[in-house]
Amino acid sequence: MKKALLGTTALVAGGLIAAPAMAADPIKLELRGYFQAMIAIGHTDRDAAGSYRPENFKYEGEIWFTGTTKLDNGTSIGIRVELEAWSQGGGSTSTNDQLDEEYIFAFGDWGRIEFGGTDSASFKMQYSSPSALIGWGFNDHNFNYFGSAFSTAQNAGRGGNILGTGAAHNAGFSGDSNKLTYFTPRFAGFQIGFSYTPSFSATASAADCRSRTAGGNFSNCPRNGNAWHNGLDISANYLNKFGDVSIALYGAYATAGFDRGAAGVNNAANPNIFGRYKSWAVGAQIGFSGFTLGGGAGRDNNGLRGKNATNWYTASLMYETGPWQLSAGWWGGRNKDANGGTAGAPGKDKLDYFEIGTNYALSPGIKLTGGVIYYMGSGQTKSEKADSWAVILGTALTF
Repeated sequence: MKKALLGTTALVAGGLIAAPAMAADPIKLELRGYFQAMIAIGHTDRDAAGSYRPENFKYEGEIWFTGTTKLDNGTSIGIRVELEAWSQGGGSTSTNDQLDEEYIFAFGDWGRIEFGGTDSASFKMQYSSPSALIGWGFNDHNFNYFGSAFSTAQNAGRGGNILGTGAAHNAGFSGDSNKLTYFTPRFAGFQIGFSYTPSFSATASAADCRSRTAGGNFSNCPRNGNAWHNGLDISANYLNKFGDVSIALYGAYATAGFDRGAAGVNNAANPNIFGRYKSWAVGAQIGFSGFTLGGGAGRDNNGLRGKNATNWYTASLMYETGPWQLSAGWWGGRNKDANGGTAGAPGKDKLDYFEIGTNYALSPGIKLTGGVIYYMGSGQTKSEKADSWAVILGTALTF
């Protein structure tokens, strides 16, 4: 473990071990994480895949193994491994539990480096619409409530109806693929983050690079393998407080080239669909006297050629008093959808998501949450026009 850590090229490149720097204590792992359990009761309308029961029990969680030690020169070095706390295959015989993110990190007065399978800088630095409905929100849904045909036909979201308010929030971008990230120190309120991902593919394959939905240590990343390459992600934010008013500003851009191959996702049956990834996002929050007003906007071409970009906008207001948080907001996406997607038809798709939410802290690490959500879709087919709504009740634990 020590040999692998000290030999990591990311840390060597940062000049962190140019001279011997012993740690006062060895790395010791601690357990952290979260678990969210939800009851959703509502209705899904006009989905081509069929009808759905109104009640839906959902849960999601992760267990984080994190360890850090501090060297005598002031630099801290550590590791983080995240275990999914749910059975992805379902049922008592499922063997599909897996790790989510796994990476090493180092930080000090010079900034912070991360190396391994984790999210990009623009994902971690974003500020936009706040939400009190834990596990839902506008930034990074853990849960959804709509039909399966809607999720394949309606292309006004980002990479399968993901919402997201950061440049790299699209599920189709590099995700947790292996990458190198550097965050500068914060100076006068400003901080910049930069991520580089050598290659990521649409699906996992032993003959190709690992799927963008996870990291991996495959032996090669062949050229012309229907994979994205040289993923670049740069972001910046600004945090400050002026008297009783707090301000957060955010901006980011993400891009990656695409290697077309003779077979696979860009074959003769699907010519010239995929191309260079381009995505940008801006956001802001302002807080005063318990209120936080936030919003953002951006454009994401979903890694597709032609008129298939999603233009999105969002805004929300949250109020916090004592153990209570309350919020209301909206996220809207628009896409001309020139290729018609997997199960839809060419033409403009629209997706609007409305949310009212609240949570109450019973004690540190234990919150009750609830609210009402509404997805409103429009397009050319039955599924693209489907609506759905639900009443949410849940519990969110952090530890």
